[in-house]
Amino acid sequence: MNVRTTTALAASSGPAYRLQLVFDAGPTMTMWRPLLRRLRQSLTQAGSFQSVSVSVLKADGTLRGSRIEDDRTVTLVVSDCSGPQWFSGQAAERWYGTLRRWARVRPVAVVQPLPERMWQRTAMPGTPGRICAPTPGAPNPALRFTPYDGAPQPVPDSIPVPVLESSTLWLENWFTLISGSGQADVPGAVAFLPPAHAVAPPEGAVSPADLSAEELVLRFRATASPEAFRLAGHLAVGVPCLPVMRLVQDAVEAEPCPSHLAEVILSGVLRAVPGAPGSYVFREGVGALLLRTVANGAFARTADLLMRSGTALADTAEGRFALVSEDGQRRLRRA
Repeated sequence: MNVRTTTALAASSGPAYRLQLVFDAGPTMTMWRPLLRRLRQSLTQAGSFQSVSVSVLKADGTLRGSRIEDDRTVTLVVSDCSGPQWFSGQAAERWYGTLRRWARVRPVAVVQPLPERMWQRTAMPGTPGRICAPTPGAPNPALRFTPYDGAPQPVPDSIPVPVLESSTLWLENWFTLISGSGQADVPGAVAFLPPAHAVAPPEGAVSPADLSAEELVLRFRATASPEAFRLAGHLAVGVPCLPVMRLVQDAVEAEPCPSHLAEVILSGVLRAVPGAPGSYVFREGVGALLLRTVANGAFARTADLLMRSGTALADTAEGRFALVSEDGQRRLRRA
């Protein structure tokens, strides 16, 4: 993402706001840390805010880092809205309590790194429409939202929260909303915070742990982009930790897109394991099935990349297989 100078705020004659960036450090967000750095740098350089601070939303629903509690604060939450603190449980109750408390007294929005077509799978799906703020700096309950498609009305006392793509146009529309003179009216998307409880998983949702390997792969193939499904086959050649997955993606895609990797991570074919952030394993049987989607020549190129990289890291003959998955090693032995 390349955020230009935010002219909407720079030109505003309203009060100078303090910006609180809240980064979700849940298990699905490790890959988006570079986005936080770029966003913070761009918004700081733009000079549109009196200050830019960062807090971290932990997976247990608590916050770490700088907190600003005054009426000149605006908050952007950077999250894929897919971690445990976004769904039912103690972590979610803590987090939603904080989010509702902020949104009642200040402008709050979510910056969603996933593409809009994937939002329906998250806790904050967002409905497209027009958002109107009666005054600059209006808190979220004061926002008026008109959906484009006549979507059902939210439950009483729900709080509207703008959901933004991590792009210049979406951010500038939100800046116009919070800083414009008179009644600002902008296009956007809104999700609604329920009044007293956390968001429940989608109705009919099935835990990946309850599905067979075949069902997981078929479900993923039915909903994933072609690029993400192709990438998943190549990721199964290697050990699915984030640095290795990025290495493979850089080799497989001419223009690597973070959202393709995010599709794989959020699909349920992987599960997080203890260790460094971004450590995963394929669920039982899934890696072998995904490898079947990779042609022999493409498999050989990805395996060669991983073996060369493994040798460079370990500098031993055994090290050449350090980055190759067990399923990948079995296919190599059969070749």
